[in-house]
Amino acid sequence: MKFFSLFLLFLNFSFAQFDAVVYNAKSEEILKTFDIEPDFLNDEYFVNVKNNFLSDMRKKHLLEKFQKGYNFIPTLKEMFLKENIPQEFLYLAMIESEFSLSARSKKQAVGMWQFIPSTAKSLGLEINAQIDERKDPIKSTQAAITYLKALKQSFGKWYLAAIAYNSGEGRLKRAIAAAGSDSLAILLNPNEKYIPLESRMYIRKILSVSLLFHNIDTLKTNDYDYFLNRGATSILTSIEVPPATPLIQIANEVGLSLKELKQYNPHFKKNITPTKARTYTIHFPYKFLASYKEKSDGKKISLSFLIHRVNKGDTISSIARHYGVSLKTITQYNAIKNANSLSINQEIIIPINKDNV
Repeated sequence: MKFFSLFLLFLNFSFAQFDAVVYNAKSEEILKTFDIEPDFLNDEYFVNVKNNFLSDMRKKHLLEKFQKGYNFIPTLKEMFLKENIPQEFLYLAMIESEFSLSARSKKQAVGMWQFIPSTAKSLGLEINAQIDERKDPIKSTQAAITYLKALKQSFGKWYLAAIAYNSGEGRLKRAIAAAGSDSLAILLNPNEKYIPLESRMYIRKILSVSLLFHNIDTLKTNDYDYFLNRGATSILTSIEVPPATPLIQIANEVGLSLKELKQYNPHFKKNITPTKARTYTIHFPYKFLASYKEKSDGKKISLSFLIHRVNKGDTISSIARHYGVSLKTITQYNAIKNANSLSINQEIIIPINKDNV
């Protein structure tokens, strides 16, 4: 009996050690995707940040945000896979915006990937009075991929690309020159402060979240282990429509409400597609594609329209009277929530189709 008890104790110890080795091996694999040496897992500051950042309440919050973002996450995974981007960069979007397409910072950064206007435009994203493609889940992610690949090519390592994404290329180049090294442990030295505190915390948080979402025990404990089984197959589809197409028309054909359709397309500032380009892309869940094909005749009717720029003293009522359209029509097509709040030079689209007046 004594021998049997000792044998059981040995088995329990062996399995405990085996679990630890599996977890550590996975952790090292995650670090490897960022080109980081495994011994960084034992870095005192990283361990402290990880433990503090991943408190029980914070874990719950992150898991909930990940769940809410799952309309887009498989699509992001698929795009990363096609472009040979480590899928752990998914957690860069978690740190940047918690997967919110409409996230906005004090520095005028917008969208899931938090692009400031100059960076967004340099990556080919359109920003004007009618559209902000920083909020487009597909185009903004493609821009992020392009940017990350350029940063990787410039700095040679994925963890440096992640830091540069936050701090800027010039700031990181100066830091590497001052440190005489691009070693992560050296760059994150809290005493030397080669890079700003925000950037030091940034890479630590990305790594912490990456470890969290690969920790099977944590996911099972919180009933989120199904995250592990979701692959990289997009659940979104996209269609091309002409300019000045009412979004309510698309919503009806898809089988969604206007509000639901705009949740997938917050890049449209108004309730019609912009009036300038030849076509625009609209996204919605793939499961609605059959309904769209059945109800759509393939011929989209664009609005005939005028563009009015708000002058001093203009009101929605006065504009409506001037053009002979209803106040409701103007507010609906321009997605105006507060009819008493207009800005000088604000662009108002006036539909002039007879059916819309």
